[in-house]
Amino acid sequence: MTNLVSEFFKKYFLQVIDLYQYEMESNYQENSMLTNLFIENKFLGWLGLFIIFFSIFAIFVFQFLDWESKDKNNK
Repeated sequence: MTNLVSEFFKKYFLQVIDLYQYEMESNYQENSMLTNLFIENKFLGWLGLFIIFFSIFAIFVFQFLDWESKDKNNK
């Protein structure tokens, strides 16, 4: 009898939890400013990403050039 109750509990209780989780996930909406930037104004979003990427790239390039010039001056 307890095995039957246990199986019933596992089967239907897990279905209820699964249904509840599915309902919660389907009603969730992201309200992020960054997400809205890419959805509503794609140009500004991509422009911002490119500016950040090229800024970091420029920092690395100029730092590498500075290291190379210091190495040449030390020789």
